Amino acid sequence: MRDIVEDIKTRIDIIDLIAEHVELKRAGQNYKGLCPFHSEKTPSFMVNPSKQIFHCFGCHKGGDIFSFVMMVENMTFQEALSYLAQKAGIKLESTGHGSEIRSGIKENLFAIYKEALIFFRNNLKVSKHAISYLNKRGVDNETVEKFSLGYSKNEHDALFNHLKAKGFSFEYIKTSGLISSGDHGIYDFFRDRLIFPIFDLQGRPIAFGGRILSESKNAPKYINSPDSIIFKKGETSYGLNIAKNSIPQKGYSIIVEGYLDVISCHQYGLTNTIAPLGTALTSGQLKKLKRFSNKVLLIFDGDSAGISATKRSIELCYKEGIIVKILLLPQGEDPDTFLRKYGQEGFRKCMSHAISPVEFLLKVYDRSKLDAVRYMLQVIASCPDPLQRDETIRELSDRSKINELTLREELRHASRVKRQASRVDAFQKSGISSPENMEEKMLLSIALSFPDKVMLIANNIEPQIIEDPVIRGIFEKIKKWPSLEKLLTVCDKEEQKLITMLSINTEIDETDVEGIIENCLKTIAMKKLERQIRLAGEAGDVKLLNSLLFEKKSLLQKSKLFLNGGNLAKN
Repeated sequence: MRDIVEDIKTRIDIIDLIAEHVELKRAGQNYKGLCPFHSEKTPSFMVNPSKQIFHCFGCHKGGDIFSFVMMVENMTFQEALSYLAQKAGIKLESTGHGSEIRSGIKENLFAIYKEALIFFRNNLKVSKHAISYLNKRGVDNETVEKFSLGYSKNEHDALFNHLKAKGFSFEYIKTSGLISSGDHGIYDFFRDRLIFPIFDLQGRPIAFGGRILSESKNAPKYINSPDSIIFKKGETSYGLNIAKNSIPQKGYSIIVEGYLDVISCHQYGLTNTIAPLGTALTSGQLKKLKRFSNKVLLIFDGDSAGISATKRSIELCYKEGIIVKILLLPQGEDPDTFLRKYGQEGFRKCMSHAISPVEFLLKVYDRSKLDAVRYMLQVIASCPDPLQRDETIRELSDRSKINELTLREELRHASRVKRQASRVDAFQKSGISSPENMEEKMLLSIALSFPDKVMLIANNIEPQIIEDPVIRGIFEKIKKWPSLEKLLTVCDKEEQKLITMLSINTEIDETDVEGIIENCLKTIAMKKLERQIRLAGEAGDVKLLNSLLFEKKSLLQKSKLFLNGGNLAKN
């Protein structure tokens, strides 16, 4: 296995691979770009071509080509291995039992959802109840076919029995989320519901949404398939599989709230319309949407919930560097009802009155103009696009009548606060237990960059003296695997993060290495002595205290202490 991994690494350059996803620019010995794993306005994502590793100093994700593919494509290691082997032109004999199982689950779920879609579509053709509802909502036959709408019978286990008859196992059907179980046994998850199939970008059905057609006070109006190995609600938008061709042509996407809003918009020619799954738009959905255009028009309901959703969506759009406008429909209207009343022409006239986020916040903010301005400044501070920030701050000044220089000063303050909060958050997530362990990090950094110095460091410091558990774990492994590539394969995720961070960030002249090692070892020894001196003082052990103070004095006087055979654990 390791031979195959190494072979793939020699054939695929990490710069070429990552450049397929990130715009990289040369920065000294590294390349840098905006991180694909989190929102940022200043590039903190670094790639080192000589070491064939990457690291983001914002979110602290890092690794090699396998780590990158696993994260960016949401793959397991075996799936990434298969993907990269194919890319490198290497034929794999066997991907292993675990990979086969996962691959088998995916294949079965795709097949189950495909069969369930056929079942639901056939049900719709003979259901007067569902057809009557669609006619009432003005949905024509062409649109029914375009969106592959269906119907789930008001029966206990009709779909379950159908899937069993088609040869699917109970375990796979259960994993799909299309059945549930309770006091009355196994039953279909969707019953007496209009079915809205949810597709991935390849056009494969991966989930369903369902609107109840009977009057029921106990059942929710809408339900969705649960998340699964093939479906992530927070990363999927309804209608994007159809709208993805229209969005680049029109230059923007329209985001509405519900399934029927999307369907009506498409039926009336607004074929660049999509909807989030559920009430809240997510950054995962926006990242996918941004592949097709960085401009969106938000059309949410005008009630308090819709206004709150619009505010949250504005903030998310700015974080992703997406240019956003808002269309406020008349009170009590949604895109579906408005289109059926006023048609495409009336809707396009209304769209010409779309407003900016600044106008929206000043118009609907429920407290005061100053609150709206402060909120907008926080939103602007999160935007990675300097031109978008500049344009918005000018508009905010014009519309609020507040001096632009004053707003820019407030924006600088808001940006500083966000950066500080981001740094604290990143540090807490970094896996480094203490910011004081700089000497330990430096020694590890040297060991990673200069493998020939590993034994020099290892012979002068015992692992138990290292305070940081992550660094200690790496030092214990690096003696056996001094090669960076092999070391990464035996380390856990926290260790990998630290390794890639230190490897990419090291620019040490080889002539300085031994002097730096000496200073680090001396400082670590001094810190150890100071801890022992403090404890001896607290315990009132005068004899030990005097001995330790003498040792400290000797340490201060020595310049070459350890590199001739001393061992820090014994000092």
